[in-house]
Amino acid sequence: ALQSQAMDIEIERRRQRELQRIDAALQRIADGTYGECVACGEEIAAKRIENDPTTPVCINCAKDAPANG
Repeated sequence: ALQSQAMDIEIERRRQRELQRIDAALQRIADGTYGECVACGEEIAAKRIENDPTTPVCINCAKDAPANG
C-alpha cells in the first residue's frame, strides 16, 4: 500500500510538472517568444521543438544545465 501511495504521489508530481511546462509554453506563445531559448535568446532548433513542444531551451543551454531531478 505504501509503494502504491508513493507511486501515485510521483505520478501526480510529474503530471503537475508537465502542466507547468505546457502553461509556460503557452505563455511564450502569447508573449511572442515561443521558439526562443529562455536562457540565451537564440532560436531553438525546429527538430527540438518537434520532439518536445514545451522545451524552453536550446540544445546548447540544455547541455550546460544541471540535470533535473
